[in-house]
Amino acid sequence: MFCLLWVVLPVWAGEAVFVQMVQTALQRNPQIAAAQANLEAARERLPQSRAALLPTVTAKVTPTRQVSRWHGGDQTEQTLVAGLSLSQILYNRAALIAFEQTTPWIAAYADDLDGALQTVFFKVAQATVNGLQGKEMVQLAQNNLVLMQRHLQTSQARYTVGEITRTSVSQAESRLATAQSDLTRARNDLAVARAEFFEVVGVVMPEGLSLPSFRRSLDGGALSEWLAQLEQRPDMRAALKRLTVSDLSVRQEDAGHWPTLSLTSDVNHTWQRSSIDQLEGYTLGMKMEVPVFSGGMTVSRTVEAQAKRNAQQAAVDLLRRQAYREIEKSTLDLSSSQALAESLQSSVDAARLARDGVEREFRVGTRPMLDLLDAEHELFVNLTDQAKNRYALELARFQMLQAVGRLSLEELIVP
Repeated sequence: MFCLLWVVLPVWAGEAVFVQMVQTALQRNPQIAAAQANLEAARERLPQSRAALLPTVTAKVTPTRQVSRWHGGDQTEQTLVAGLSLSQILYNRAALIAFEQTTPWIAAYADDLDGALQTVFFKVAQATVNGLQGKEMVQLAQNNLVLMQRHLQTSQARYTVGEITRTSVSQAESRLATAQSDLTRARNDLAVARAEFFEVVGVVMPEGLSLPSFRRSLDGGALSEWLAQLEQRPDMRAALKRLTVSDLSVRQEDAGHWPTLSLTSDVNHTWQRSSIDQLEGYTLGMKMEVPVFSGGMTVSRTVEAQAKRNAQQAAVDLLRRQAYREIEKSTLDLSSSQALAESLQSSVDAARLARDGVEREFRVGTRPMLDLLDAEHELFVNLTDQAKNRYALELARFQMLQAVGRLSLEELIVP
């Protein structure tokens, strides 16, 4: 099923650039290459276990030369024996169980690959969110810097004509220095985000990159609805399949107590140089081997397999708890970001309204420069928090899909 999730989509502008970046990362990421190699190796279990149930044919050629010496002379006899041996297992419980193990064994590695694909997908989304957020932080910091420069110029002009004191000019200079440091920090954060994007995707973060929308709304989902999808996570599917393999391993080791039955056949042809006669021999038989005593080896291996099975069961239980926590956290993060979005919008509107009022009062001389600078800073902080929360909400949606094992290109809308 995992292979159907990663189809190649047509290329459009805008949101499709994100799809291209995801596809590029999936093709180049070493984690995915390792998962694909492990799956390829796991698939070889099928022909190996099947070969144990197929007939075995062996050809043999035995040339001999015998020399006999006595007082009257020597006698040499040369013989050539050629033959075929065939052995076919009719019943071997351990081999049959080993063949049965191959299906869940391969499927577990397929789920590992699906999990690696979703992990890399989320890393691309996270790197994209960080990059876009960094660009917006730089833009906000640049706008704030321009605004502080304008306020400083206004303060200097009004100080020149004696309308305000030197203290107001100093306050404007201080806020300008803060705005410059904010811009420097935002640019550094953007550089780090671009480096992380290159690490994940393998290419420089392109211009025009934007986040696509989802085909189905992820907002407002109940926790119980998300938890119902817990077993569909790739890591849960892989762990449950490995538990099935462990169950079969216990049966396979216990099969050492069972008899084995096989069919054997031999065909031999003998040529003798000293004689014109040629000899042929045929044998056909059945062989049954019944284990009687092995020093406790079979029992010990069965107990060992049972202990490993119990360990795998504990790993499944631990993973289920971890998945429960991740789904619950993703649900809460999504809900918190949604609630905070409404609150921050109200804060931005209020801060903008307050700034406009203070600016009007400052122009007519009823408010000092410090009040205007404080109002501008309050608006800048609220705009910054709003932008960060908007990207946190986008990332929370991707994280929600990964938590339930549904993160794929099929979940996205590309125009």
